[in-house]
Amino acid sequence: MFQRQQSRTSFSIIYIILAAVAVIGITLFILKKDNSNTSETSETEKKSDSLRPDEWLDIAREYPNFEPSLKMKFAALTEAASMANQRGGGGFDAPWTVEGPYNIGARINTVKIHPTNPNIIYAGFAHGGVWKTTDGGQNWKPIFDKQTAQAIGDIELDPKNPEIVYVGTGDLNIGGYVFIGNGLYRSNDGGQTWQNIGLENQRIISKIIVHPTNSNIIYAATMGLPFQRNNERGLYKTTNGGQTWQQILFVSSQAGIIDLEMSPDNPNELFATSWDRIRTSKESTYYGENAKIWKTTNGGTNWQPLTNGLPTGKQGRIGLSQCTSQPNILYAVQVDTSSNLSAIYRSNDRGATWNPTAANPGDGGDPLGGFGWYFGHIEVNPNNPNDVFILGVDLWRTDDGGQSWFRASPDWWTYDVHADKHDLVFYGNGKILLATDGGLYRSTDNAENWEDIENIPTTQIYRVAINPHNPDFYYGGAQDNGTFGGNSTISQWDRIYGGDGFQAVFHPTDPNILYFETQNGNIVGTADGSFFDSGTSGIDDNDRRHWDMQYIISPHDPEVMYVGTQRIYASFGHLPNWYPVSDDLTDGLVFEPRFHTITTLDESPVEQNLLYVGTVDGNVWRGNPTTMAWQNITPGLPERYVSSVKASPNFANRVYVTHTGYRDNDFTPHLHRSDDRGATWKSVAGNLPNLAIYDVYILPGHQDSIIFTATDGGVFATLNGGKNWSRVGSNMPVVPVFDLTINPATNRLVAGTFARSIMTFPLDSVLNASVPTFSPTDFAKIELAVLPNLMTDRANILVKNLPASQPCEVFVADFSGKILVQKNFRRGEQPSFVFENQGLAAGVYFAFAKIGGKMTAAEKFVVGR
Repeated sequence: MFQRQQSRTSFSIIYIILAAVAVIGITLFILKKDNSNTSETSETEKKSDSLRPDEWLDIAREYPNFEPSLKMKFAALTEAASMANQRGGGGFDAPWTVEGPYNIGARINTVKIHPTNPNIIYAGFAHGGVWKTTDGGQNWKPIFDKQTAQAIGDIELDPKNPEIVYVGTGDLNIGGYVFIGNGLYRSNDGGQTWQNIGLENQRIISKIIVHPTNSNIIYAATMGLPFQRNNERGLYKTTNGGQTWQQILFVSSQAGIIDLEMSPDNPNELFATSWDRIRTSKESTYYGENAKIWKTTNGGTNWQPLTNGLPTGKQGRIGLSQCTSQPNILYAVQVDTSSNLSAIYRSNDRGATWNPTAANPGDGGDPLGGFGWYFGHIEVNPNNPNDVFILGVDLWRTDDGGQSWFRASPDWWTYDVHADKHDLVFYGNGKILLATDGGLYRSTDNAENWEDIENIPTTQIYRVAINPHNPDFYYGGAQDNGTFGGNSTISQWDRIYGGDGFQAVFHPTDPNILYFETQNGNIVGTADGSFFDSGTSGIDDNDRRHWDMQYIISPHDPEVMYVGTQRIYASFGHLPNWYPVSDDLTDGLVFEPRFHTITTLDESPVEQNLLYVGTVDGNVWRGNPTTMAWQNITPGLPERYVSSVKASPNFANRVYVTHTGYRDNDFTPHLHRSDDRGATWKSVAGNLPNLAIYDVYILPGHQDSIIFTATDGGVFATLNGGKNWSRVGSNMPVVPVFDLTINPATNRLVAGTFARSIMTFPLDSVLNASVPTFSPTDFAKIELAVLPNLMTDRANILVKNLPASQPCEVFVADFSGKILVQKNFRRGEQPSFVFENQGLAAGVYFAFAKIGGKMTAAEKFVVGR
């Protein structure tokens, strides 16, 4: 990839030079991507069924930089939180309303119950923060919302003082999304206040253990940053309450510590499991030679791998559990190289020897569903070493030490207990808590029956929609939780359609015509309001479809629909029968199919048949579906995943586009506007923090002055067309928001958060504020100047009209294209410097500026004798 970018940059320089020879001045061209390259892709990545439901979407968002960097992400999240606390008026101070759903749930990674008061429970979500109940689950409240890391790996209570709570951040199940943490937190008051006590660079804390008699001794198992191999992962120990940490077990630059047990009768005896896990967008390593069980008998000073009876060679994730009442007995669940359950092992002698149990759960299938890297939990009853649970897609149990197994919860597809189990806690006699992808469940009769004990609005929303025939309802499609509808007054939202839920579409005049969508573009529709049929007739089965395939009803003619695969299809009538109206609008199949699909499409509300399209691989197009004439309008835009393209609701020639993607030296919020249908582009990101933008919504009317953006750190808005931005609302945590719309009947902005369900904001508070008039001339063209243009000893080189929010690179090159000087300017810095003539030959030289990785301005100058 580096060579590909370098060659593209060199070619661009030469192109500028040649153009300068032919004409006075320089004409800039943005070059089409080199499609001759191919990528190395791991075997796992070639199998779409190996990806968890939310991975496909978010892997592609890193195109073309397949190894995302997080050096600046938490700094930007902190900035977003600061903007939320420093209100600038403009009507954005009003609170958000959490509409719901509450009952649908989301993934809980970890549960901790108070040792003497079982009514006090803590739940840690994959990205929804930490929630606490003091009444056994009747009521819950968030207690971690002021922190910038809302992905939770583990929660632990101090055995000597359970009011001291530890929270390890980062998602230990390591999917494709960047659910990374920023260290270990401690609360001395039951979660009211928090302090970060280190391990920020370890990124994922998978297990915390506090010494039973010395609270200053804490162990933290970490998986490290999964996007790169480094030596910071492993097991850490502090003996001074977190003031300093020592790495006491390091296995490999690609293997962290995923599980940890401390013997209940000997706190110096610990067992740890290591796991090879690297997860970039081009590599998914989930097994290796380093997957082992380790043991120490002296508090971590020395470790030895346990081998007697355990499998050798490459292995996958390992889960571990030790019986409290009989600590000689341990169980381990072992995942194989195909991400299936390999075997369950038991040791009766503190790990000296191991033997597989007589049987495995699964009814002849794999209880882990073929993605065992996502699971890894085994739990043994603290009072009965033969009573063991395996957590997978379903919950499996043995009461005879593994001689036989049976299901301990209803089949997942009934939704009585949600699929995908991640934590299990025993408390009291026959009482169990179970954490799943759809919330928290409790059994009080030894797993015979289960009840959902939380109504926590942490559902991860991909898309939101408004039904014009039922405007009091809000509809959303969610990760692993289908499509549903409701509002803040309804405690039990109905799941309307299953799978991974995406876009719901409603006919504007016929209430019986509506559409829902599941993963990989599986559209279903109904013309009578009840019977659903396939809505993909006519789409070529060989087309590349996005995980979140976009489709719309034309705002001009409700009988016309559009959908995007790698090309655009149109349909007349319902149910749709699609026919293509464009060729392939992506770069073709260069990398994996998922990197070359359409991500977004929109039709101008002002002019019929004026369509705009964006793709994973950074292309933006304007087209007419009736004439099938399409124009690539990418030049001037960053080569990034196009997350949203929206035609202005007020001006026929104006269009907006957003991109996402992080890399070193490019953390710009990518939001551009064109006033000439994409012929030229201007950044309107203003003072937005360095966070990915997923969607843009332009409020109809108001001359495009009022615009909203959905980002990794909440929702931001501008009253002056993008010159200045404020964070919207007084009570939304720093969480991702993927989708925005408005409810015209209630005049509320609707946000689909990927951590806190659906939230709405009153637009009356904005419209009642003083809204300035916006003028396109407020944004001047970025220019580069060399003064004097004919230099002898020195010249001043400066970039004019650069927004304060934009970092910039300025280069000087000779006629051959050789770079002589490179200057990097951070956000807010004035991009200017003095270029000295240090023995340069007389002739023509070139200065050019790059913003967001793209050449934006250039100037020729002459060095005289």
